[in-house]
Amino acid sequence: MRSRRRRHNAELSPELDETRIYKRPATTEKPARRNWGRLVGMVALGIVLFVIGMGVGMYTYLKGYSRGYPPTSELPMVNESTSRMNILVIGIDGGVNGQPLKSHRTGTRSDVMMIVSVDIDTKKVGVLAVPRDTRVFIPKVNDLEKAGHAHAYGGPELVVETLADFLDVEIHRYIRIDFEGFKKVIDRLGGVEVDVPPGMDYEDPEQDLYIHLEPGPQTLYGEDALKFVRFRDYVDGDIGRIKAQQQFLKALADKALRISTVTKLPSIIGDMLPYVLTDMTDEEIMYLASVGLGVKLDDVKWATLPGEAGYIGDVSYWLVDSEKAAQTVDEIIRGIDRERNAEVRVAVQNGCGIPGAADYIASILRSYGFNVVSVGNADNFDYDETKVLAPKAKQDVQTELLKSMRIAGVEAKGYTSDQVPEESDVLVIIGKDFRMPR
Repeated sequence: MRSRRRRHNAELSPELDETRIYKRPATTEKPARRNWGRLVGMVALGIVLFVIGMGVGMYTYLKGYSRGYPPTSELPMVNESTSRMNILVIGIDGGVNGQPLKSHRTGTRSDVMMIVSVDIDTKKVGVLAVPRDTRVFIPKVNDLEKAGHAHAYGGPELVVETLADFLDVEIHRYIRIDFEGFKKVIDRLGGVEVDVPPGMDYEDPEQDLYIHLEPGPQTLYGEDALKFVRFRDYVDGDIGRIKAQQQFLKALADKALRISTVTKLPSIIGDMLPYVLTDMTDEEIMYLASVGLGVKLDDVKWATLPGEAGYIGDVSYWLVDSEKAAQTVDEIIRGIDRERNAEVRVAVQNGCGIPGAADYIASILRSYGFNVVSVGNADNFDYDETKVLAPKAKQDVQTELLKSMRIAGVEAKGYTSDQVPEESDVLVIIGKDFRMPR
């Protein structure tokens, strides 16, 4: 996978230049005391923070509009080739004694980093959690450190730059929320009713995290609710963690949507304003919120950046698995589903006369999981543009193939046609607008 991070590495020593995107550095690893529960918990918490942030944005927009500030024609920043908008959600534990973080930029590490990728055309959403201990190159300090340190060095902007380079994706906007604001929202809602599983006892003095929750049905208020979603050590592993996180999210949604709660939302969101920082415009927030109306929670795909805990010297890191991470980023952030693509039969034909053009396009499509059933020449070499033909019943498949080609830098246009080879679902005809890369 190509990485823009290499331009930074060129200024470093040869040793650092060997550490590329997703490449796990050679190390003598020791057993690391890490728990998968933390990662799942951060995903759940991040989604809650994202929802809160969007609510704050809608509130400020509507408040301004009611005062006579009309919306502009500015459209949200969207990747034109994939129709996706990627928002980085950052959660920081920056409040002190109930006060919001005074510095709106730097000075504290991030505890939650997740990228929410929204396809505004298909209404599909992917959520990728990046563990804060992930070993990444941080441009401002010109060194490899934990991803969670980026915020302390350069605020949300440096987190965006660091993760965009590391994952080789575009990150268009960010929302940063203080955990103190999360607690205040839960308190103003009157708490959230959950059934706490047995064994929620965990301590981490380094992070000033002490969790001791009594088991059984109960109402959790701000402080305990935050502990619930940050809990790291479930007795029954993934099953218990997933159940607990889903339980909390459903309980929170249920409480927020009650009639008795709806009337409180303006004041609740108003209380959140000091704890939220974003570079999204009001128009972008409202546009994204309108897209979100067509998104179903069950259809959201979420994942944690694949890897394993380990040590570099005496420092513990989350060391990313190259191959698995590349596939996860493709699926969650770029919307490429290789398993689904494997069911699509594609015929590729050379209609431009450039030697090797059909083989090149076929190799790209195979790399994205498509089943290329035939490669050959078209009926002539006079096609002016690259076309993707598919019958009306296969237009959804056609759309996904077009997106994959554009991600790879190959422009093409889709046409409805029944003139496709019998053994295929889609026909790609390469036109004279195609340029073979060097």
